[in-house]
Amino acid sequence: MKKLLLTPLLFTCIAYADSSYDNETIIPEGKLIDYPSIYHDVTPSAGPRVIDGCGVFLTGDYIYWTARQDNMAYASTGFTNNNLVSTGSGSTAEMKYKFRTGFKAGLGFSFGHDYWDSSFNYTWFQSNHNKGSVQGGEGSGLTPSFSPYITLAPTDYFTSASAVWRLHFNVIDWELGRNFYISKFLSLRPFTGLKGTWQNQHNNSAYSGIISSDPFQYTRKMKNSFMGVGIRSGCNMGWHIAGTWSLFGDVAVSALWGQFHTHRTDTANLPTATVTPVSFSNQIHTASPVLELALGLRKDQWFYNNRFHFSAQAGWEEQIWFNQNQFSWNNSLAPGGNLVLQGLTVRLRFDF
Repeated sequence: MKKLLLTPLLFTCIAYADSSYDNETIIPEGKLIDYPSIYHDVTPSAGPRVIDGCGVFLTGDYIYWTARQDNMAYASTGFTNNNLVSTGSGSTAEMKYKFRTGFKAGLGFSFGHDYWDSSFNYTWFQSNHNKGSVQGGEGSGLTPSFSPYITLAPTDYFTSASAVWRLHFNVIDWELGRNFYISKFLSLRPFTGLKGTWQNQHNNSAYSGIISSDPFQYTRKMKNSFMGVGIRSGCNMGWHIAGTWSLFGDVAVSALWGQFHTHRTDTANLPTATVTPVSFSNQIHTASPVLELALGLRKDQWFYNNRFHFSAQAGWEEQIWFNQNQFSWNNSLAPGGNLVLQGLTVRLRFDF
């Protein structure tokens, strides 16, 4: 009985082994350089590419973003004079952030080697008109968001406060990626590369008040500069919904090693003299993480016998630069705060 059961099993194993040696090439996993055609169509290229082209593509983006940063309050209301006694009602004075325009410009090349592509992209954005102002007065209470470097009596008080925040934002990204289909209507483009940036922030605030029954002015000027470079990786996703229309979703993460340089100068125009009670700088080296997200709609079009390609896309983009607020705060670094940029991004691309 046992022989009857083992005999078919033995013949099956022999037949499978013979067919394996006859019809398959056995190679070590990962050693594809000597066998270039084995997995040629597992992940077919999703381009976009053109016929008889030189593999170059150009991109241009119009951006309409707003920039916001945590821990940027410049004053508070709801206190009795300079006693810091709460009146039971009040609020924190924050900046009024506005949308501003900027641009991106890119140059890329599509390689013949496994249909890889590489590109450089530059981002320019400035937000110079983020302002705020608040009124106070005797009995109504207004206090700066920091401790002024002057001596104030309990009867002294502030009557008004104003502030402005400016951001100059520059970024260069380099990517190496490959766009391929993982199903009939879904494509992925994983990439890796580098990100470099140089940024300048200015935060100036001014305060008016009464000291010893006379008016006085107190100003605070701060600067926060950052330069960094680091690794950037992510993935571009495309859902091809109908014809040449597709939804896209992009995600990227970066870790930048860089340097913050901050400076602060306070000036007090007192009734008796104008003094600079404090002026100092700080410098720190650290790694700063960055998260980038985008979602939108894209249209592709080939023309002139598929020798040229043009695409247009529009979507919402968000960037979170963690702990980018390093303004000097009472002779030390600020407790931190994220810089957030978000808004509309419209891109045009041309392949030839």
